[in-house]
Amino acid sequence: MRVWIDQDLCTGDGLCTDHCPEVFVLLDDGISYVRDNCGVGSDPGGRESMVAVPQQLEKNVVNAALDCPGECIFVEPDGDWLIALHVSDVIDADVVHVGSGRVGRIPQTLRQALRQPTS
Repeated sequence: MRVWIDQDLCTGDGLCTDHCPEVFVLLDDGISYVRDNCGVGSDPGGRESMVAVPQQLEKNVVNAALDCPGECIFVEPDGDWLIALHVSDVIDADVVHVGSGRVGRIPQTLRQALRQPTS
């Protein structure tokens, strides 16, 4: 699994560092970045600064992505992940793995819209 942060979406709350300080760091600019053994991915940031996630930290990284208020953490798998194929899967899922491999939280408004009967 790999992870990166879109700094344009980051709100600077630092919840990601609470979940996984080994992978996420909040810098002096008030924005979160990813890091690994080679250093902090702050230049240029974004997808170009993607880092590999050690297997033992994958759950923490996914939880950070789910709790992120800015929805700026993007997780990309190394292999195939489950894709939600039915609307019922999306309605009840906390997270959906889409074709691009991103982990995405399902907004409550979308869940409500999907529950509406079609005419």
